[in-house]
Amino acid sequence: MSNESFKAKVYVKEGCPFSLKLLVFLAEARLLDDVEIVRLDPARPDFDATKARLTEGLGKPATFPTVEIEPGRYMSDSDALVEHFARAYGVRPEALRVFPFYKETVFPQIAALHAHE
Repeated sequence: MSNESFKAKVYVKEGCPFSLKLLVFLAEARLLDDVEIVRLDPARPDFDATKARLTEGLGKPATFPTVEIEPGRYMSDSDALVEHFARAYGVRPEALRVFPFYKETVFPQIAALHAHE
């Protein structure tokens, strides 16, 4: 498989505010057609195996979202991933309308609730 035909695989965890932050950015930046979204449900039996595979690829415990940005190369951390895609596609996140609103107002509240789970 050549890198030219490779679509980044975006692994998002259901209920994860960090995963939603990346999805909001990708959607508003109109990049969803350029990536493959892999939705993970922690209640499904295959979740732990997928997370273990991502952990192996990252070389550290997997967090969400995690993206296979090129074959065999993984990256996590929602802010780093937004920065990666913004740089790769020439998008200025601060110029978007919905993403900054979510990131600055709603996300901190949801992340705080998520931290107490």
